[in-house]
Amino acid sequence: MVIRLSPRLRRIADYVRPGEIVIDVGTDHAYIPIYLLQNNISERAYASDLRAGPLENARRDAVSGGVADRLTLFCCDGLSACDPDSVDTVIVAGMGGETIQGILSAAPWSRGKRCILQPQTMFHELRQFLAASGRRISDASLAYDTGRIYLIWLVEQGSMDPSCTIDPSLIEKRDPLLVPYTEDLIKRLRKQLNGLERSKAPDEAQMQLLRRDLEELQRIREEGSLWQR
Repeated sequence: MVIRLSPRLRRIADYVRPGEIVIDVGTDHAYIPIYLLQNNISERAYASDLRAGPLENARRDAVSGGVADRLTLFCCDGLSACDPDSVDTVIVAGMGGETIQGILSAAPWSRGKRCILQPQTMFHELRQFLAASGRRISDASLAYDTGRIYLIWLVEQGSMDPSCTIDPSLIEKRDPLLVPYTEDLIKRLRKQLNGLERSKAPDEAQMQLLRRDLEELQRIREEGSLWQR
């Protein structure tokens, strides 16, 4: 079996440098590690999952794909079974921002590794955590997959300003998905702001922040629309 990745998973795999050893947390079928091994991007790989069922699927796929001897599977919570010295890059994809934060917090050694993160929710909170823990988002990408736009971050040691609403690298490289992604964020923030405005005790400070973010997103959307003309 030859693994062909979806656009989202392929964008994640593209951040792995040749020769790097990765661990894919919450791996499910282990498609990313198997792909990296089949294409000789990684010589070895690790994958973890909380449940035995997905790991059995991963084991079968690794055998079918001819890479079972180079893939080590862990049934564990996050990175708890991983030897820090054995990996170069940590992949955590398809989880909420709070869950990703918990996984990284429980493994302080991950701060010294390249991390490829694909959060589903709580982007701002995760940015704040990364900045507070001495990490920076060195690159960001967008991928359109199954009717949705996904955000992928490459994270390394360093400092950054966590207050941005859109990652600067998406603007700098004029990501073709930036405009629809920005429009989606605007809809979410407007819904959140409307909910606060209708509440009996609205949080004025929070509403002010949301209005500021909306203005910034609208400006970025307008600029992005000009690029694509």
